[in-house]
Amino acid sequence: MKRKNILFAYITPFHPNKGGIGRVTHQLTLELQRRGYNVFYLIYPSGITIRYEYDYPAPLEYLPSSDLLSEENIVFYHNYLKRNNISIVVNQSGNFDDSRLWLKAKEWEVKVISVLHSTPWVAYKHLWQEIYPLRNNSKIEKIKRVARIVLYPRIKYRSRKSRIEHYKMLLPSTDCVCTLSKKYFSEISEIYPGYEYKYRAIPNPNSYKSKEIDRLLVPKKKQVLWVGLFCTEKNPTLAIRIWRRLYRDYPDWEFVIVGYNKNGFWRERMEYLAQGIPNIRFVGYQDPLPYQLESSISCMTSLYEGWGMVLTEAMQCGAVPIAFNSFASVTDVIDHGRNGILVKPFSIKQYEKELRRLMDNLDLLKRLSENAMQDIKKYNVDCVVDQWEELFQEFNNG
Repeated sequence: MKRKNILFAYITPFHPNKGGIGRVTHQLTLELQRRGYNVFYLIYPSGITIRYEYDYPAPLEYLPSSDLLSEENIVFYHNYLKRNNISIVVNQSGNFDDSRLWLKAKEWEVKVISVLHSTPWVAYKHLWQEIYPLRNNSKIEKIKRVARIVLYPRIKYRSRKSRIEHYKMLLPSTDCVCTLSKKYFSEISEIYPGYEYKYRAIPNPNSYKSKEIDRLLVPKKKQVLWVGLFCTEKNPTLAIRIWRRLYRDYPDWEFVIVGYNKNGFWRERMEYLAQGIPNIRFVGYQDPLPYQLESSISCMTSLYEGWGMVLTEAMQCGAVPIAFNSFASVTDVIDHGRNGILVKPFSIKQYEKELRRLMDNLDLLKRLSENAMQDIKKYNVDCVVDQWEELFQEFNNG
């Protein structure tokens, strides 16, 4: 098969330690390069772009303007594609507005794959959890919350309309839309049907190489782990509320939280909830790998995810995952009772019960851990890139 020049496009550089999309793209890039592809990175410098300094494995450039569809950006993008002989653009912003620029490549006879790294609805089905909580303790925020509650029906209507308009723009103008699981296909059709022939599904690759993990494995501690960004989507305060219900019965276990603030108020809320709990520890922003290697259990409390890389990373390290069955792809990762535990959304009582069952039965924990490490190998990067090559071949034959 003729090797192609592949462009990954997004709003933030693909730093492997600064978010899931960066880590995924980094892994894909290294394997594609190993197979003889030429890979390029192009970034739209939006208002939230952080220009991470890093020795990226592929050449990285920024568009010249923060005005997305400015003539300057369009001309630059067009010339960039021609100069680098790009065959395929992988639009890593498939769920977001900067897709409007990346899709223009199709006008210039360059294939475009638009990847959805989250659920197709994004936050729409969980807007109440976004709107209701206080974001700080100020009087003005309390007034704002009342306003958000009053305006909730209008906010939800506009959010739904925005999702529909996005897919109305995206689907006709992309060569295919790639989700992380086939189980998301029905959600796209629910939003904007008629383009089912463009649906493809390729999972995220594992973050770690199996051989590296095998060398690093250490004896497990009586340790439960939570990893993630402190934000509404990840629902971190719920993890502490669950731990509060059982910590007294397990003084020889410890609950470790690896994460950092998107909003300083989140850390304040979590520390307030953790008051009086001796066996809980906040370690801040850290490389999660050492904690995943030594932990016996990895908790996820997210409202929704696209894939849930925290789960796959934990499983690679033999930490048994437990998560709410709250997003479509979670059942691709966790086979309940074999390699992890799934809990009815968002039952604190059932989550507590399952945690107790794991901590009380070390033989069960060991069996699930061994199964997790074995089962997750199907998402090793070489297996995932095989699927990407099959998709590239479709375009080659088209």
